[in-house]
Amino acid sequence: MAASAGDAKLGLALSGGGHRAAFFHIGVLAKLAEHGLLRRIEVISTVSGGSIVGALYYLHVKNLLEDRPDEAITDGDYVRLVRDVEREYRRGAASNIRGSGWANPIKNLEMAKPSYSRTDRVGELYERRFYADAWRGRPLRRGRIAMRDLLIHPCGLEGPFDPDTQNAVRHARVPVLLLEATTLNTGHNWRFEAAYMGEPPRQGSPDESTREDIDKNVVLERTAWDRLPASCRDFPLGAAVAASACFPGGFPPMQLPGLFDDVVVELVDGGVHDNQGIEGLVDRGCTHMVISDGSGQMPDRARPSTRMPAVLTRVISIYGDAEREQRLLGALAHPDSVAFMHLQTGLPAHTRAPRNDAVEQSAGLQTAEFGVRLEMQRALANVRTDLDAFCDLEASSLMADGYLLAGQIVQRRPGIAGLGSEHAPAGWAFDSLIPELGRDGPNPDLLKVLRVAKQRFLKPARMTAGGTTFATIAAVVALVAATIGLWLVLGSHATVLFTAGLVTVGCLGLYFTSDKPYVKPVAVVLFDVLTPALLAVPLVALAALQLVSGRRWRALGAMREPQWSHETVTGEVG
Repeated sequence: MAASAGDAKLGLALSGGGHRAAFFHIGVLAKLAEHGLLRRIEVISTVSGGSIVGALYYLHVKNLLEDRPDEAITDGDYVRLVRDVEREYRRGAASNIRGSGWANPIKNLEMAKPSYSRTDRVGELYERRFYADAWRGRPLRRGRIAMRDLLIHPCGLEGPFDPDTQNAVRHARVPVLLLEATTLNTGHNWRFEAAYMGEPPRQGSPDESTREDIDKNVVLERTAWDRLPASCRDFPLGAAVAASACFPGGFPPMQLPGLFDDVVVELVDGGVHDNQGIEGLVDRGCTHMVISDGSGQMPDRARPSTRMPAVLTRVISIYGDAEREQRLLGALAHPDSVAFMHLQTGLPAHTRAPRNDAVEQSAGLQTAEFGVRLEMQRALANVRTDLDAFCDLEASSLMADGYLLAGQIVQRRPGIAGLGSEHAPAGWAFDSLIPELGRDGPNPDLLKVLRVAKQRFLKPARMTAGGTTFATIAAVVALVAATIGLWLVLGSHATVLFTAGLVTVGCLGLYFTSDKPYVKPVAVVLFDVLTPALLAVPLVALAALQLVSGRRWRALGAMREPQWSHETVTGEVG
């Protein structure tokens, strides 16, 4: 992987991990901007939450490279660019994408169509809330930002630009964006690019023969947009990001009908295949890599549950954890040319012998070395993987953590640091949180917010004494009242209750056999048409509760105090 600075091809990988990962990535981008490294990046491989922020960053790079001649672009332009990304992403993440996905009853009814799901709806929200401003009024296709319109045409150059052959002579490189998803049909990686869509060629050996001998699943060939069926050529950016970020269990797969006569492509979160985005950098021949990993890691369990659903969930986590470790170990075989930042950096590992206490192994890089207290780093590593409303304190803390960590890692990797030029700190909106993360005697209010931030539900209630107990009691009372009411209505009708039980058992049977050809049409009507139609209105109430809770959480985690003031910073890098 090693190469001289002149021949180096620098790639950036942004992992999955919801808004937690995205804010961590923004902090890393801020430090890379100060190091003069962002203009050297030629490939950006993004997954899930990394795709949401990675697409926004790419649009701003597109604006910069198309507005200014190459010789006029400075590192200061990238600092201003990252500030715009930070501001726009903070605003978009505060809007609570998770809750908003069910907030429109008309859109909920539209989900009764098998070709439109909550994932499609979220893709529309991404474009409106994250990307509309950065698109700057350029033409739309069918009312959406089309992937094939993302190609960058550098200022002053005529004709098409080929990054693979023309980047070497540029001061500010033109990056290729890889939005990574996973194909349910084949198990392969699926990529959305400005030039192509589909599964990349089999990798792993110079002539692909070794991979072909091992991997017998069909490859759904990566194809240029103008060679795709007409119905697929205007695939939207928001839909591509939604496909990369539709984690199983949270969002249904993204469907791509019309590509093949006998295959309906179904896509899920790119993290199922490679949650760090490393494979994309390897495939595109990157010699140097910056890997920003804001993903959540599998926790230990003293007594794992032996019930089937819990075992299956745990097995999936083990597969993902082992896959992550192997990919990272392969990349880190070239430590000088790979800068790897992750949220568990500095946390100790442990070894335990039978009947003995765990023995702690010190981390290679202590959290104190990059200015963060151990308990703060642990709390940040446990922040939830979600797309709900993130408050200022957790967003700024995650960005500050990524910034501080990247500052230490990059300078320890001569192959990476040598590609840029060190500048003075530019000043960032999250700077006020930096001393709070590292001070002795951590700020109890901030630490409480970060510890509660790991919860998906009832975060505002957990911030007040007795709030969780009150909310739990209220939920139990509501459930008991609903049960009693149902019993009073149906209690004397044994036939009705017996019939309802049979229908429930039948529905479960249909659900678990829905892939059978003779069952699938009935299952589609029941689960993909009738169920969304019946839930269209009730889900609006659920969405309203999530939105109200998100607003309350943001209020509790606002940066109101003087030392946490959130003001626009105007520092510059030359």
